Amino acid sequence: MAPSIPVPTQGGMFHTFQGVTPRKTSTDSPDNTKTSGTGTTKRITTPHACAECKRRKIRCDGQQPCGQCLSSRAPKRCFYDKHRQRVIPSRKTLEALSQSLEECRSILRRLYPNHEVQTLLPLSRQELLNLLERPGPIDTSVGGLPSPPINTTPVSDLGSPVPKQENILEQLPGRDAEWDEERRGRDGIPAEADDINALSLSVDRQASYLGASSIKAALMVMLKVQPSLRNTLAAPLSGVEMSHNFPAAVRQKPASSTSSSSQKEPPQRIPWSWKGQTLIDAYFKRIHVFIPMLDESSFRADYLEGQRTDAPWLALLNMVFAMGSIAASKSDDYNHVNYYNRAMEHLPMDALGSSHIETVQALALIGGYYLHYINRPNMANAVLGAAIRMASALGLHRESLAQSTNDIVAAETRRRTWWSLFCLDTWATTTMGRPSFGRWGPAINIRPPEFGINANRDSSQHAGILPLIENIKFCKIATQIQDMLAIAPLLRPEDRCNLDAQLVAWYTSLPWLLRTTDPCAEPLYMARCIMKWRYQNLRMLLHRPVLLSLASSGLNPHTQACDADLAAIETCRDLAAQTIEDIAREWARNQMSGWNAVWFLYQAAMVPLVSVFWQ
Repeated sequence: MAPSIPVPTQGGMFHTFQGVTPRKTSTDSPDNTKTSGTGTTKRITTPHACAECKRRKIRCDGQQPCGQCLSSRAPKRCFYDKHRQRVIPSRKTLEALSQSLEECRSILRRLYPNHEVQTLLPLSRQELLNLLERPGPIDTSVGGLPSPPINTTPVSDLGSPVPKQENILEQLPGRDAEWDEERRGRDGIPAEADDINALSLSVDRQASYLGASSIKAALMVMLKVQPSLRNTLAAPLSGVEMSHNFPAAVRQKPASSTSSSSQKEPPQRIPWSWKGQTLIDAYFKRIHVFIPMLDESSFRADYLEGQRTDAPWLALLNMVFAMGSIAASKSDDYNHVNYYNRAMEHLPMDALGSSHIETVQALALIGGYYLHYINRPNMANAVLGAAIRMASALGLHRESLAQSTNDIVAAETRRRTWWSLFCLDTWATTTMGRPSFGRWGPAINIRPPEFGINANRDSSQHAGILPLIENIKFCKIATQIQDMLAIAPLLRPEDRCNLDAQLVAWYTSLPWLLRTTDPCAEPLYMARCIMKWRYQNLRMLLHRPVLLSLASSGLNPHTQACDADLAAIETCRDLAAQTIEDIAREWARNQMSGWNAVWFLYQAAMVPLVSVFWQ
């Protein structure tokens, strides 16, 4: 029978432990539970109970093994968990910290009564002293912006000034962050503002993940160097009134009514019309040259006959109409929205489980181009990812399956569809700074498209399949760059130089037709210009993290930056200037040329802006 533990008569209800380990005494001693000399019993206290007593929720005497485990004849079960002592600051400590903080705030208020603490953080010691002599507010419109603080760490102690600043180049969503691109139709946020181009920086706090090559990385560095810039960014956007807000029109038809109507009424064929013919001509003139995944002759023949009513064809045809409408119209024309809505009627959720290559091609146009055009970049990213997974389910990534088909044209269409998806995903994720997620690797053995196959079909496009063949080579290099920047935004100088050399070698080895400035047909001219702008942009983004990191750290580049970093900054600035000059000279007055020109110009302009705010 277990020994009884008498109830203490003194000491009250609570006991304070000082963390003293109980003395181990012999368990055979009859005086373990009694005190000597007084004749009264005393409660045995221990700061830590054994695991078995905790499980049984009984009192433990702290011995090894304890009395309870001995009485239950299970001494092997008696063991003690490692005790971790909680450190709770005392009230006195908290009061002292609060008092110290208030004293510091009081001193700052007396020294700089007209300045917020955030505006003082980027300033150097000398600039803080100068403010004491002229205590007025900082005027950023006169005399330039305050220079960044100069770190006095010796140059010899600096391996690279950037590792501590990498987090500002990578925009991780907060714990409670969420992004809802449809809210622009509800909350009055300007149509041109989205999470990727960062024009909604001051009005939209919902953020998705963005990497070092995104626009937001550059804007966040500018905000760190000059915090008052946030109010300037908010002013023009908050006062914009959009007379046309086509993103809201995309949601005209609720999903429930769409699904119910598609179940009741069978799909209707789309007869030939001059308007449809015009839109198809615009598509093959200004879109097809970048992603020649459609067989133009068979596509035109199917439309001319007007007999097909299957959902994959109708979805693809309406997306060709939508992109053709964008390519042929001005930016204030929103007829493309109607074609997009009709295409989505034929692409319900269960269409993702279909085995039709035309469904993949329709999703490629939606996720690769259209959703970016209407400022739904995160939705575009998800749709394009689904299209790539569907393509792999069809085996488009494997050459062995393509060779088994007897139709050479069908095999070539499979190759062109896969590599068009590959290029679209590369171009999109470069603007977001997101990794490739394995879109290219040893498991993908599909051959590039072949230039000589069906030359009659490609001759109408002047450049034929040549731009896609060269874009595939470019996108393989871009995939390496994206994956390395996703691991660490700041590459080693040797890695950066190696990747830059690959890009330069690719551009210098382009066929003469894609490098010359001689006059040519419009499709070839657009492909030529946009390939060059994209090449310059990627080289600039490869070197830009060095500029952003040094600017955000506040280091003086003339005294605290190594030669490799200075060379990277100079290369970045030269490429930005060259891009701005080339786009100003080469862009054409159509939406495909203007759309790409504006985006690459927007990215290039970030480099001189960061430099101006920094220095």
